[in-house]
Amino acid sequence: MTEAVTHQPGTMPHPDPSTMKRAMVAGIIGHFVEWYDYGVYAYVATMLAAAFYSDSDPTAGLLAVFATFAVAFFARPLGGLFFGSLADRIGRQRCLATVVVLMSVSTFIIGVLPGYASIGVAAPVLLLAARILQGFSAGGEIAGAASFVNEYAPRNKRGLLSSLLPAASATGLLFGAVLLTVLTSSLSEDAMGSWGWRVPFLIALPLGAIGLYLRLKIEDTPLFQALVSAKQADPTPLRSSLSEQFKWIAVAFGATLTYGVGFYTVMSYMPTYLKEVTDFGAGEMFIVTAAVLLAHIVALPLCGALSDRIGRRPVLITASIALVVLTYPAFVLIAEGRNMFVAILAGAVMGALIAGGAAPLFAFMAEMFPTRLRTSSVSIGYNASVMIFGGTAPFISTFLIDKTGSNVAPSFYLVAAAAGAVFTLLFARTGATTHRDVLRQT
Repeated sequence: MTEAVTHQPGTMPHPDPSTMKRAMVAGIIGHFVEWYDYGVYAYVATMLAAAFYSDSDPTAGLLAVFATFAVAFFARPLGGLFFGSLADRIGRQRCLATVVVLMSVSTFIIGVLPGYASIGVAAPVLLLAARILQGFSAGGEIAGAASFVNEYAPRNKRGLLSSLLPAASATGLLFGAVLLTVLTSSLSEDAMGSWGWRVPFLIALPLGAIGLYLRLKIEDTPLFQALVSAKQADPTPLRSSLSEQFKWIAVAFGATLTYGVGFYTVMSYMPTYLKEVTDFGAGEMFIVTAAVLLAHIVALPLCGALSDRIGRRPVLITASIALVVLTYPAFVLIAEGRNMFVAILAGAVMGALIAGGAAPLFAFMAEMFPTRLRTSSVSIGYNASVMIFGGTAPFISTFLIDKTGSNVAPSFYLVAAAAGAVFTLLFARTGATTHRDVLRQT
């Protein structure tokens, strides 16, 4: 191990600037790879419905695709429990290298699966199995990356630097949207339906190799190394997390609602939503989706830096309240489908507000928990929230539109989620919020 970390008893270990920069790149680019792989599924949902399910009822097929999307989220807590516990026992870096391989391979598998016409009911079963593997990987990624980045970041930049994780997620989705738009405009409808949709999944393998290379080239975090040196690593972090940190896990669960539901309702589901409820052409749909993602990406570091100045909770609460007020009118403007620029403005506002619920979140969660239990505790709270409420968002949105006949029905779900986050944050205070507190709890 290189001598990149200096540590004296009673002080915070500090990495040198070069090591910290490489650590940020490894964590953030690896996160981009994970969420490109994970999110591209929603972008080709209608094509997956045609390829993997009977075409007798298009709505039923789309619901089945989103049900598969949602079921994969039930694997996330399992992956979070497994990799979170492992990361608290053997280190963050090795677990992050493992999950990026698992995600890339499972995504590649979707790209080579035969469809319903070839193998019948086995096709959706195999698709579900691949999605479960993706969910298992994603469960280990988010808490590991949040712990990794925050344990390297200096205190006064934690909000800013950890906001780059959701920015990487959104950039991964944007890359997927751009790629799909290029394919759609370059290929005929028959070609896209038969093989073109597979290309984004096949690209996962080389992207995963890049993520693996970067993560293998960086050593573990200074705080974890200090924990191991002091022989204070917890042998049973899951049990200790549930017995010692249950209150704060519940806070992490509630605080995640705005971002968890917002991300999958507005960013991930948006292309399908626009296709189903508006008359926009493919180019217009891409422009609206890209604008929403760009507004989200730009707002993330601004909100993260703001949380470093005024605190995590004020930013999270303000963004969530604003979403409660503005989500319904924004969906009304988008659903009208008459003016692309109005839809861009409405979507961009939601994207920016969701950034306010995302940017401080990972620093907020990481600071609540001691180093020895950090990854396990974040995994439980965050993944359980996303499993129950976030991963089901596209399915629930599609179901609500179908049953109510209202194209703005998805807004009700996001408003309820943001209100739940506000309720949690108003009645909760963070646990460890300073380096001194973190070291004391270590």
